[in-house]
Amino acid sequence: MLFRETVEKPKNCPQCGYLLAQHFKYSKLIKCQACGSSIFLEDDAVTLIGESSVLSSEPSLIQLHTPFMYGGKHYLPLGKIRYSYGRGFWEEWFLQGEQNQEFWLSIDEGDFVLEEKSIINLPFTTFREFKLGKKYNNYLITEKGEGTCVGFEGELPERINIGDKHQYVHLSKGYNSLITVEFTNTKKETFKGEWIDPLEIKVLTQ
Repeated sequence: MLFRETVEKPKNCPQCGYLLAQHFKYSKLIKCQACGSSIFLEDDAVTLIGESSVLSSEPSLIQLHTPFMYGGKHYLPLGKIRYSYGRGFWEEWFLQGEQNQEFWLSIDEGDFVLEEKSIINLPFTTFREFKLGKKYNNYLITEKGEGTCVGFEGELPERINIGDKHQYVHLSKGYNSLITVEFTNTKKETFKGEWIDPLEIKVLTQ
């Protein structure tokens, strides 16, 4: 069956002892389903880093651990991060691909973007250098923004803390193609993907 990942050494929550429901063996952060604690996973060790914010339930096509199909490929949502930007929020969903690849699905006011981490050499290195309207090859800088992490669910491939700042830049080509550059306090990452039509997402049951 798709997405059946074997975690060789199951881990317990250091706060309450509950068996952590880890689905992806490379996850670095997981939320205990029993006590809500945030647990940092490193090799064979587990470290309590605090309680996670309880996210309000919002209607969503995407649900944790419910696979979906898009463009002939299957994806399994394993975690999500919610970022607030004042007047609202957006969510970043961590997805596992059919071959254990890592994907991210951003959802903001009905707009869906599916991306994968990529190595792209851009002539701009800092958030400030990206100016709206500037071009990089056939890509145009169309959006810049910032959000604050207000909580997460499930498990993630990296550590994140409540209150972390997240800056992003979108570079668009045509109607679909997109490059996203993300800045945190410690690193810069680049992703490449496309805007997708949520009506073409088929939610599956295992």
